[in-house]
Amino acid sequence: MPGHDIIVVGASAGGVEVLSQLVRDLPANLPAALFVVLHIPAQSPSVLPSILNRAIRKRQPNSPLQALHPKDGEAIAHGRIYVAPPDQHLLIKDGHIHLARGPKENGLRPAVDPLFRTAARIYGQRVIGVVLSGTLDDGTAGLAAVKQQGGVAIVQDPEEALYSGMPQSAIENVEVDYILPISEIAPVLVQLAEKPVEPEGVKAVSDDMKIEADMAELEIGAMQSYDCPGTPSGFACPDCGGVLWELGEQGLVRFRCRTGHAYSSNSLMAAQSEALEEALWNALRALEEKAALVHRLGERARDRHQAISAKHFEQEAQAAQQRAALIRKMLLKSEENGNLSTLDGQVVEPQGLLKSEERNGSQETEDKEDQDISSPSPLAPRPSPLHMVAICASAGGLNALSQVLSGLPADFPVAITVVQHLSSQFPSLLAEILSRRIKVRVKQAESGDLLLPGTVFVAPSDQHLLVNLDSTLSLSHSELVHFVRPSADLLFESAAASFEQQAIAVILTGKGSDGAMGVRAIKKMGGTVIAQDQATSEFFGMPEAAINTGVVDLVVPLNEIAATLVNLVTVKDEG
Repeated sequence: MPGHDIIVVGASAGGVEVLSQLVRDLPANLPAALFVVLHIPAQSPSVLPSILNRAIRKRQPNSPLQALHPKDGEAIAHGRIYVAPPDQHLLIKDGHIHLARGPKENGLRPAVDPLFRTAARIYGQRVIGVVLSGTLDDGTAGLAAVKQQGGVAIVQDPEEALYSGMPQSAIENVEVDYILPISEIAPVLVQLAEKPVEPEGVKAVSDDMKIEADMAELEIGAMQSYDCPGTPSGFACPDCGGVLWELGEQGLVRFRCRTGHAYSSNSLMAAQSEALEEALWNALRALEEKAALVHRLGERARDRHQAISAKHFEQEAQAAQQRAALIRKMLLKSEENGNLSTLDGQVVEPQGLLKSEERNGSQETEDKEDQDISSPSPLAPRPSPLHMVAICASAGGLNALSQVLSGLPADFPVAITVVQHLSSQFPSLLAEILSRRIKVRVKQAESGDLLLPGTVFVAPSDQHLLVNLDSTLSLSHSELVHFVRPSADLLFESAAASFEQQAIAVILTGKGSDGAMGVRAIKKMGGTVIAQDQATSEFFGMPEAAINTGVVDLVVPLNEIAATLVNLVTVKDEG
């Protein structure tokens, strides 16, 4: 009689470390097969199997446990850790594995939900679903399917997860059996795998679950069926623009379009927010480009003594600049003032529009603010002689930051600011963790902190970290930038404005493209940009996006970045 021998695991941001610890604690004779989905960029090769194998061999040199990317159709065997390859869903069939480039779920491929759902459909009570560190809520619907079919649900304790979104969502929406720190999960898995599953009869799989499982592998019958799961909603699919159908099975509100793209409510809101932000940034860019072009045409008209045309062009430029300033306010307005909208070209605060006399009385101040936003004052104080280093990282960043910063001497003559993408729901422990691993002083940044040599200032969770002209720091709750807060782009841009050619930017491992806009600002002001190379990056998304801008000065392996910084600072100081 088999035990719980089908173990499906889902993780996202912060998942590499916890997965390494999990597999390291598994016995060599594990009587189960392990299936792992970690959210990784589609364009980058996955090195997760080699990372997991190193973790296993470090503790158990002769262990037969092996992590690998499976082939489509490969038979399921105990003692194997099957890792989803990039850009392919990892699905479980009866006795074998299926890889599919089916529609994305929660904007992701591979996604956790399809793995969990297909495992529950085929193996029912024998399945253990495990949700680890990650943002948003991929895995929640899949874990509910595991429970629906009689399986076991295990979730990492959100209090210790570097990113608590996925574990917290699972706990709030699923009757979880175990909430455990990562150090206690492996023993429970072994105990459950060795315990025979008492047959209680095969539970019927719902029609919706069948359709959703088939859609993940682009099964033609499911894709062409007129009987879509759920009921039509009033929302459009962010991926293809089709109508989303709302599903309410297991008490979870989810959405799926006819072509198979699926979203939880949180993931849909995130995708819509990202699309809205992208549209606003595009509008801002277009308006600023229009203002610059029309201003240039006005100058040419003045040079030709065409006064009427010059005045017309100048009016158009001013109108474009005013619209750009309005959009900029909407992008950067502080969250504490609530959501913003516009009416008759005015930004509406949560309490409503300012009274007309208040608007008129404050117009001079607002105009000055707009001018300050669009162009720095020529009388602004210059930065101090102190140089500075700004470092950003995301997925896989804890190890990378530890290695870079531990290579710096205690008397490193430059201040360092750090942005690491973290969960917004819990206080950051990054400063505390780094302080135990490195020689230089570490401090969680506070507004008003003065940049000091040999000190690392870490951005708190859910707050942007900005560098001021007087070498002090500011924290801001302004809107998310590229769907993150703190944002590397804002840190880099403020460092570029404050320290110009004295600023050094470093892009480490991470998903997405945060930092790519900021490095352009660093380079434009004469600073230096360093990016971690692909071979040593756990996730190459952020370094690659920076490299693709064409402004990166040095692409360096992780173990050489600290020495590079020391050399750069020495050269700059001597200069």
